[in-house]
Amino acid sequence: MIVMGIDPSLTSTGIIVLHDGQIETAVTTKNRPELGTIERVGEIRRGINQIISNMTNFYKPEESQAPDLIVIEGFSYGSKGRSVFDIAYLGWRIREELERLKNTDSIPWIEVPPSQLKQFATGKGNANKEIILQQVYKRWGVEFSDNNQADAYVLAKIGEAFLSDDITHLTAIQQRVILDLEAKQQEKGEKPAKKPRKKVEK
Repeated sequence: MIVMGIDPSLTSTGIIVLHDGQIETAVTTKNRPELGTIERVGEIRRGINQIISNMTNFYKPEESQAPDLIVIEGFSYGSKGRSVFDIAYLGWRIREELERLKNTDSIPWIEVPPSQLKQFATGKGNANKEIILQQVYKRWGVEFSDNNQADAYVLAKIGEAFLSDDITHLTAIQQRVILDLEAKQQEKGEKPAKKPRKKVEK
């Protein structure tokens, strides 16, 4: 199973690729404040595409390993100020690219709201990034010094659980996150058919 997690940010987008649970790629895009928003967004989009291109080698199909799922963090509706427009532009450009990959290369993607990312990592929907760093180490034994990569790692772990047929090993809160994401995908008619999940008591 190969899952990519993307924590989008104009200053430092975190990208993690998990291959059978192990970190295959861990990248944070470089901050280029000297560039305008359009150029910075273009660089981030190209960086994501490059990682995927390296995984899906057209000239060596026997070595091609496209992601089974890409997971991106949803928009933060609590953001304020002029940067909201720039962040929205980045988010929609990445999503546009993910749609292209879905349509041309059959690589599915899902979006995880920030509160559910935090719930899956910490059990609380309002935890700050430092707590997420701490909990990633406690829960999965993976240490990051970069909170963008930590967030992307959690997104990739959510993706693994989303694709799994058995989520009974997860905490009740984590299971509810996965069930909620599945319900949203089913509403869109995009969720692949799976065995019915065992419902979790609230």
